Amino acid sequence: MADKKKGRPRIIPPSEIEEWIEKYGDNTYLPRGILCTQTLIENEIIEEEHEFACYLLFKSIESRIHSCRYSQGIYEGVFCEWDVPLNGVMDIIRHKPEMWQGWIEQTRIFLENDQQQKYRPTIDRIETDPNIGYRLDNIQLLSFRENTQRAVNKPVYAFEMGKNQSNVIPTFRRYDSITDAKKDLGLPKLENDTGVFTNTQDGKTFILQSSATTVGDQSVELDSNESEQKVYTGYIPIGQIEIDGQLYTINQPFTFEQMQIKLKNEA
Repeated sequence: MADKKKGRPRIIPPSEIEEWIEKYGDNTYLPRGILCTQTLIENEIIEEEHEFACYLLFKSIESRIHSCRYSQGIYEGVFCEWDVPLNGVMDIIRHKPEMWQGWIEQTRIFLENDQQQKYRPTIDRIETDPNIGYRLDNIQLLSFRENTQRAVNKPVYAFEMGKNQSNVIPTFRRYDSITDAKKDLGLPKLENDTGVFTNTQDGKTFILQSSATTVGDQSVELDSNESEQKVYTGYIPIGQIEIDGQLYTINQPFTFEQMQIKLKNEA
């Protein structure tokens, strides 16, 4: 790579972001991600035609770094080899060329299919041990759909959270596969290990988790940059009060984007 120029880092002007919107659609584009792609193009590390693939790779790596560094809920204790997203991008391009070429191809498929989420390239851990985490030799490319389908034929747990998420200890049931869970719950679309709520037509609310996630062997993973996040409200009982002879429970509300439920063996 050519020597970096001294002085203040270059700022991406709004006009360049507008160019990205014209080429790749209306979205919130990260100036630092665009700057990364421009730097690699200027230094002839990637071709200009691969700028969007590079941008998506930057966002995915940055998200992993951020989530692991700050132990954001489900990422607590998960190791990440990189501190700087550019370093992760460069390691993949230089040392995992097959993954980089696959990323380019999956980005092309993503664009050709109107950027449907299921076609988006994602970074996936080969081994889910949090101590191994996100290392260069433990990551692979999967489309978002492939990442989801990995657990289709594995046991899953359906935790019923109750209306308004007010149950402190949710009831649960085990299914041999997510296909069985979909059939029993009456949901045409159902994903496990996302850490978000699924609502049934009869008003019930569930969280679906794989067996490995439920016993704590792996963490729920959802890249906040790869899927639209929703904020949910839950309630924790903090006391009781009696009014006119009727006992009422006092609940403390809290908000969250993802949740992981772990079953512990108390024996």
